[in-house]
Amino acid sequence: MLRLLLLCFCCWSAALGAQEAVIKDFIKVHRKGAENAAVKVPGWLIGLASDVATVSTDDPGEKVVFRLLGEVGTVRLVSYLDDDFPEPEYSVVNLLYVLERYKRFERWAEVRTPEGQRVTLSVRYQNEKIRDLVAVVREDERTTLVSARTDLTAQELGRLVGDLQRL
Repeated sequence: MLRLLLLCFCCWSAALGAQEAVIKDFIKVHRKGAENAAVKVPGWLIGLASDVATVSTDDPGEKVVFRLLGEVGTVRLVSYLDDDFPEPEYSVVNLLYVLERYKRFERWAEVRTPEGQRVTLSVRYQNEKIRDLVAVVREDERTTLVSARTDLTAQELGRLVGDLQRL
């Protein structure tokens, strides 16, 4: 039994280091500030919350959102005010450049809404599955970065996004 626990602990600790160091460093730098926040939510907690929420709701829109959340693993999020940093636009562009140039991420979408929000989505494929998602949302004076581990195919993600658009 002790050997099994040690094996599980070793596998679990290896999974913790699986997120990119460049993303961790970006979050570490940008979480500083009075109104800035950084959160890390483990995948098992997201899966548990998704299962409970899916069962407890009757709204089909909420069920789709909770089903999408159930497909996401560990999530790291940082939200910060752009005024707290000298060149906030440069740091985001640099992060995306490093991810796409050196870490095998691909830019999947870049959208500008009529309200002025800019959303950038980059993904990393491995064995025909999307393993990592990075989304950056830039509003007037606030930037939010979300990094998540996934195990979805492009078709599954497209189907879930299509379900969301139909709502």
